Amino acid sequence: MRGHTSPIGIIDSGIGGFSVALRAQRLLPHENLLYFGDGGNMPYGNHSAEEILAMTRYMLRFMEEREVKILLVACNTISCLVDRFRAEMTCPVLSVVQAGADAAARLPGKKIGVVATCFTHNTGCYPELIGKLAPEKQVISRGCTKLAALVEHHLGDPAGREKLNADLRENLDELVYGEKIDCCVLGCTHYSLVEGNIEELYPKLPLVDPADQMVKTAEAELERRNLLNYRSERGTLEIYTTGSPEEYREKAEKAGLDPVTSVRSYPRLSL
Repeated sequence: MRGHTSPIGIIDSGIGGFSVALRAQRLLPHENLLYFGDGGNMPYGNHSAEEILAMTRYMLRFMEEREVKILLVACNTISCLVDRFRAEMTCPVLSVVQAGADAAARLPGKKIGVVATCFTHNTGCYPELIGKLAPEKQVISRGCTKLAALVEHHLGDPAGREKLNADLRENLDELVYGEKIDCCVLGCTHYSLVEGNIEELYPKLPLVDPADQMVKTAEAELERRNLLNYRSERGTLEIYTTGSPEEYREKAEKAGLDPVTSVRSYPRLSL
């Protein structure tokens, strides 16, 4: 039975959704969060659409069994396919791509850059959604082959910082200096975790982090349904992963998540 204390569900291909969980802990500190990161199958951007749907439905069943009151699809790659599975859930389902498009469409400037996984880029979902909201804007999308995996493995690791920065420059230099974009949408929640790196490399480039808009939309939806948790104590954060629980606990700490109530292993769906 869903109620005020039921958890908010967050799904992602890996640790990228930690950026959404972090915003949720700051904006909705009394809410209980339930996180599923499919680290055993990461990165999703290198899988086919049918494989992504199979892995997503595996996580959806997990969330349905635990009766989450709203589901935040924190993976941009999964969000590109949200219309193919949204009706399978009995709670509201929010797409991080829609959140990013909503935020970008409201910004001044005519030329919007998007960096995303290759799958997200190839679907054209960001140009399509932003175009519907603000047809006067030009959207230039770029697919990043390795960036999500580099963030997954090197977050908080000083030795991996130069690898991350080199890949960021490879993907952003042309958008910033060639296309002269007015802002850039971080079209993968993994990228939000290295927002500081991007700001150091491109200090004058406004960034759009869809995680911020997503959590604000979730708050409004829960308030509309009278499902906000108004208890005075801090909410919990339970993390499940098909990857390494030890790695997820370490990365959760480096991402700034607090509290982390538990980190548990969950069987991986074999494709």
